[in-house]
Amino acid sequence: MLRALLLMLGLLLGIWVVYGILKLIMSRVRRSAKLRYGDKELAIQQRLRALDTFRGIAIIFMIFVNDGAGGYWWLEHATWNGLAAGDLVFPAFLWIMGVCVPLSVKSAFAKGIPRWKILIHIFRRSIMMFLLGISLNTIYGSNMLSQLRIFGVLQRLAVAYLISAGFYALTAPKYYTPPRGACGQALKDVLSCVWCWILAGILIALHSAITFIVHDPDCPAGYLGPGGKHDDWVAPECSGGASGYIDRLLLGDSHLYQHSDARRVYGGIVTDPEGILGCLTSAIQALLGVQAGATVLLQRSHKARVSRWLAWALVFALAAALLAGFSRDYGVVPINKNLWSISFVLATSAVSLALLSICYTFTDAWRLWAGGPFRAPGLNAIALYVGHSICAHLFPFHWRIPVMRTHTIRLVEAVWGTALWVIIAHMMAKKKVFITL
Repeated sequence: MLRALLLMLGLLLGIWVVYGILKLIMSRVRRSAKLRYGDKELAIQQRLRALDTFRGIAIIFMIFVNDGAGGYWWLEHATWNGLAAGDLVFPAFLWIMGVCVPLSVKSAFAKGIPRWKILIHIFRRSIMMFLLGISLNTIYGSNMLSQLRIFGVLQRLAVAYLISAGFYALTAPKYYTPPRGACGQALKDVLSCVWCWILAGILIALHSAITFIVHDPDCPAGYLGPGGKHDDWVAPECSGGASGYIDRLLLGDSHLYQHSDARRVYGGIVTDPEGILGCLTSAIQALLGVQAGATVLLQRSHKARVSRWLAWALVFALAAALLAGFSRDYGVVPINKNLWSISFVLATSAVSLALLSICYTFTDAWRLWAGGPFRAPGLNAIALYVGHSICAHLFPFHWRIPVMRTHTIRLVEAVWGTALWVIIAHMMAKKKVFITL
């Protein structure tokens, strides 16, 4: 079962090594003593490679998972509670978006851009992202206005970005002076985000109160299951608990995602995995990323940055395990992507912190790795996400043969479609084409 996956990984690694060697040879041949860069290209060269590499890993793996991931269940999404590899992708995007917020806001301050203009830019970008997400929803759903799905991946990103980036831009000092003393210096990155931590605490309290108090009159308070036949039909009409109830009440059943895995397996009523209540915890995830970005700004040594990221990863992982009761189903707050539970936020943020630490160590601290083949896709993540969504059923990105039931052929098809987008990303980077909202 795993032989095809291991062979494919070996083949891709071999292609990457050969490509790297050829690229090195060609760069030596074409080397010129006179190089010119525009402001945009120079800024890209000077930014942390780890951030674009991390984002590239996330978008490539997202495309691979959306393309079927070879049919391996552990590479896709957990049906309800639990954490599979595919569940790490979306929160990684949210989190890295938060990491970039302090860097972009401080850069804008350094250029003399007024705070109100920064806030307008954040608001405009959020609106564009939200509307683009609604448009993409019609690829897989209905374009009838009475059945249009309101929320989705980009919409969740837009709301989280508006809350986290907008709040940071509103509260961040233009010139931060850390407290004197060893303790103040050690905690300066945390103290610089104190208002973001306060907001995160408020959002956690609000989300928890709604989750365990608000409920359908015919459902038990604090229910966190998928409804339907789950747990011997204990609550068949209570799918998603407070989260599902709020979505159905405010948006209506016809404006929610109709084909979730949980509904397919358990047969409950409709719930949306990117609904309204989860926006609160998604904003918390982005705020945790803001803290990691503040560490980049205020901790200058490689050791200080990586050690703090790994320390936060350990704290978040332990907190998530405690909330989940060190189990899949029996904790106070199980790890659940569909509900975007706070334990899910902490667990996935811990994984993101560990991955960023690895990327940063090899790309920016030791400079042993340039980030390939992931950095170029990371520079055009939004373009790749939109492109692969639009081309979801188009050749040559996707193809079928009469028998598609084996892991081998499904893996080849998924890797083929993903590889085409990696090639497109490298062509865009080579031509200095960078698309942002």
